[in-house]
Amino acid sequence: MSQYLKPVLILLACASLFFLPAAQAGEGKPQHKNAAGHHDSKAKHKGHHFSPHWSKTLSDEQRLGIDRLHLELGRELAVLKAKEVLKEKELNVLSASGKAGQKAIYAKIDELMEVKRDIMRQRHDHLVEMRELLTPEQRLSYDMEVLGRSGVK
Repeated sequence: MSQYLKPVLILLACASLFFLPAAQAGEGKPQHKNAAGHHDSKAKHKGHHFSPHWSKTLSDEQRLGIDRLHLELGRELAVLKAKEVLKEKELNVLSASGKAGQKAIYAKIDELMEVKRDIMRQRHDHLVEMRELLTPEQRLSYDMEVLGRSGVK
């Protein structure tokens, strides 16, 4: 790796730690608004209709526990996502260098996949930890939501 490329990659990784959370803050599900432009709390959502949504039935203690879990996950994922971006950039640089052999490229892919594996493990551990804070009734709604996802976000 050239003497100029390494500092640039480190700078990119550090910058992503600061800018990624700010960029993601505006993301999310679209808000449902009524004709007057106000948020409609009775907007129709896809899903089950048998029991109240788990998040609407949380006690104050459960809310605090879930907030703590989300904060911990956010901290862990911020570092892992920065590593993921860095590994992807390193792989791109390696692939475009013309000097890298297939073994070196495959080794870098393995490093990238290790970070992605850690991200998935953190997210699924989080699902299990969240579920442990819920009552059996809340778990029914929560499990139905989890099963309806295409993947963990």
